[in-house]
Amino acid sequence: MRKIFLVILFAILILIGFTAYKTISAPNKQSKIEATTLPALPDSALTHFQQSISYQTVSFGDAKKWDSIPFINFRKFLETTYPLVHQKLEREIVSNYSYLYKWKGTNNSLKPYILMAHQDVVPIEESTRNQWHFEPFSGTIKDGYICGRGTTDDKINLISILESAEKLLKENFQPERTIYFVFGHDEEIGGKNGAKKIASLLESRNIKADLIMDEGGFVTKEKVPGITKPVALIGTAEKGYLSLEFSVNKKGGHSSMPENETAIDILLKAMVKLRANPFEAKFAESTKNFFEFLGPEMKFPNNMAFANPAIFKSIIVNNYAKTGSGNAMIRTTFVPTIINAGIKDNVVPTLATAIVNFRLLPGDSSEIIKEKVKKIINDERVIIKDFNREFSPEATPTASTETAAFKTLDTIIKKSYKGVLTTPFLMIGGTDSKHFYGVSANIFKFSPMQDPIGFHTIDEQVSIESYQHSIWFFEQLMRSCK
Repeated sequence: MRKIFLVILFAILILIGFTAYKTISAPNKQSKIEATTLPALPDSALTHFQQSISYQTVSFGDAKKWDSIPFINFRKFLETTYPLVHQKLEREIVSNYSYLYKWKGTNNSLKPYILMAHQDVVPIEESTRNQWHFEPFSGTIKDGYICGRGTTDDKINLISILESAEKLLKENFQPERTIYFVFGHDEEIGGKNGAKKIASLLESRNIKADLIMDEGGFVTKEKVPGITKPVALIGTAEKGYLSLEFSVNKKGGHSSMPENETAIDILLKAMVKLRANPFEAKFAESTKNFFEFLGPEMKFPNNMAFANPAIFKSIIVNNYAKTGSGNAMIRTTFVPTIINAGIKDNVVPTLATAIVNFRLLPGDSSEIIKEKVKKIINDERVIIKDFNREFSPEATPTASTETAAFKTLDTIIKKSYKGVLTTPFLMIGGTDSKHFYGVSANIFKFSPMQDPIGFHTIDEQVSIESYQHSIWFFEQLMRSCK
């Protein structure tokens, strides 16, 4: 017994020593770069942003609701507002509404940069219109914020890019490296007619980019537990997307004579069973990088946990699973988004259906997830099939943090925001850049704004200060192409 005790004690001491060594020796990956002075925001730039919000460039899930007029009017607005961009850059119109701009550089030996944004926005729920504290498409200024649908997603990036380019063109700036702007028109419904076709066009021309930057993470003071400094979240990969339809078909009838179990009962039981069985928590490569970049900036015991994620996995998982955004970083998530059944209050429906949306962790393919779902439900009466199969992208590859492209982005962010930390992270939403992996492996997802409000929901808004930083960020990024 004494020998067993000594062996156990020795093993514990080795484990303690190992974790302590890993914690102490973890390299600090934060480059020391001084922020530059933030220029004043021109009144015209603020006005232009406000005006851009008034164009209701909405992408609807139902193609019958598509309205091209706001997109055409938005094009005219861009042409009028940014005359030098449209005089001196080449522009191609793809699928009638998406745009590819080319700002030709002086050195053809340098691979280009591609800066992306999208014109379209999600619709507002009409039933919630009276809950908005301002007109959804007004561009109202309120308490230091620019308000309206599309402010955060994604007209801040689009307008910031064009404001920066117009300013540089006025100064007769000429980049050494060619810069492309890609402005899709259907990102919110998958980008298949906009960004995807532009990506195919660039591939057909054998264009290989050194850096592609699209919308994504942002600067936050609120989202990273254990960190008091602002953190810039740079998406180096994004999760996959899958929607499944669950349907139950069972004879209905008069509500005065219900059977013991109806189609609705069976469907709801399946939904409850599914929700009660979350998928296994795993650390994707981009999440491991997140630990590496931020761990040394944390205090004990958080720094020890991040330096030894395999040992402290359960603690990290329990902590991150407490919030929706944290849980999405560590597992494939799913949630019912549409449920349909019934036509009248006194008729038991024959058919009940539910749409469940899955966001796939890298390594969890659509086929793997569908098999797991069938095993969880384990009820042949529930028919499971793909919903909107043509828009079901798998999780993307992970961009390396060791490239010159990432280091350039890291530098520009730190020049734009004082005292900011940078870190890779896993994008839990989708972007147009998922179509561009044939053009570059160096795809990063970052929106240079701070703690935006109202993504896809009521009272969408972004601070004026964020917009000021965003323009400055893109100007410096373009200047780095000299």
